[in-house]
Amino acid sequence: MSPKPAKRSNKALFVGVTGHRPNRMPARQWDRIKRELSQVMGELESGYPGRPPVLLSGLAEGADRLAAFVALGRGWSLRAVLAFHRTRFEKDFPTPFAIGEFRALLEAADKIDEPKKSADRGQSPEDGYHAVGQTLLACSDVLIAVWDGQGSQGRGGTVDVIEAARAKGIAVIWIHASKSQPPKWLAAGTEKHKTVRRAKAAAG
Repeated sequence: MSPKPAKRSNKALFVGVTGHRPNRMPARQWDRIKRELSQVMGELESGYPGRPPVLLSGLAEGADRLAAFVALGRGWSLRAVLAFHRTRFEKDFPTPFAIGEFRALLEAADKIDEPKKSADRGQSPEDGYHAVGQTLLACSDVLIAVWDGQGSQGRGGTVDVIEAARAKGIAVIWIHASKSQPPKWLAAGTEKHKTVRRAKAAAG
């Protein structure tokens, strides 16, 4: 995989990340995923010279956090895009360690997009994650997707964001969440519900 060449510019390069929670991203694959995230980010740095990179991450457990830590280690800026106010979001995290990770990443972020405390009243969690996806789609020049190649399991999930990005012509780079294969650029397209079939064919 190599990034498409781009003209030199001082404009920031906004890179969104979407991907699975740990239940669809086996822990034994995390070291590989971190290496491939760093590889992809390095190639984006080379492919978009002079554009300071900014990672947009929802900071959920799993892919969002792995990408955030790798980006910070490479000197990227971090923009946190939260599905809920931080006090509500922390209730989703099962251990003090997970909460500590979240707070550390918030502290490291250069910008935080955060709903008000009362914003989730009367709404389902899917509404919050859908809103995160919409922000990624509105702001990202490139999308990194840490995805297992399987179908959607809810509104606002990884597959929905990938399909919408492809439909908008946003470059999508796929890192497999559950097995080793080289990162792939997913071609843009406007047809819905084809992403899974095409991904399976590409993984062939």
